[in-house]
Amino acid sequence: MKNNILIFSTLLLIISCDIEEGPYIADYDSYVNPEKKVLIEDYTGHLCPNCPEAGREIKAIQDIYGNQVIALAIHVSKTFARPYPESQAPKFQYDFRTQWGDSWDETFSISNLGLPRGMVNRLSYPSNHQLGKDEWAGIVAEELRKEIDFKISITSDNNNIYVNTEVVNTLLNKHNIFICLAENNIIDWQKDGQEEVENYEHNHILRSVIADESISNSYELTSGQIIEKEYSYDISSLEQVNIDYSNSIELGNGNSGGWNINNMTVIAFIYNTENKEIVQVEEANLN
Repeated sequence: MKNNILIFSTLLLIISCDIEEGPYIADYDSYVNPEKKVLIEDYTGHLCPNCPEAGREIKAIQDIYGNQVIALAIHVSKTFARPYPESQAPKFQYDFRTQWGDSWDETFSISNLGLPRGMVNRLSYPSNHQLGKDEWAGIVAEELRKEIDFKISITSDNNNIYVNTEVVNTLLNKHNIFICLAENNIIDWQKDGQEEVENYEHNHILRSVIADESISNSYELTSGQIIEKEYSYDISSLEQVNIDYSNSIELGNGNSGGWNINNMTVIAFIYNTENKEIVQVEEANLN
């Protein structure tokens, strides 16, 4: 009789528990360093029916941590990111792919494992960096507890991007600074589960790379040091680069333009050139 009561009580406890949706952040994960920021690179495609779930996972993580989590969506692979033939217009005619995204996909071997998949601060390269979306939240929580070696600030105008880096701790210089442009609020087609959504909102889309260079010519970076960099850009020229790239690749169609500068952001990150780990990242609206 006592055993029956115990079994019944256990079943009642299980049935009464609420089932919570991710991301799963435990109490011990609640501490964050307010100066630390994290980059999630989301490898995706407009023909990938499971990829919108990854976008929603990013949104859920950002709802917890705000602008300390920065996202970059990278459309890759002929299977999931190619545009449809013109005969199937107007569906899936846009080509979101870029030469940089395709190069990274080859370097980091992401899409050959299936999409959606991505990296958090490019950690654990070259063997355990390719993460499923359900792994992102826990790693983000761990990263946000770390101390920082750099602070980044970004400003821009119609022709130039200004990136200032403050060195927090003295360390050997084995770091590059990377600058790219992303675009939000692009309304276009996307497969989402069993649906083909015509007015899907694409966010954090990689558009162009501005720079990838050593943060300094010096052997050592000194605490308190300020490194100032300036980069000129021309949106029309950058846009044409993507159009030309789409025209040059298999299954491309040149439909890669129509950028809206008002929806664009600058993403700057500093990474360790030896292990590829991103140690700090910042994002600001272009202009």
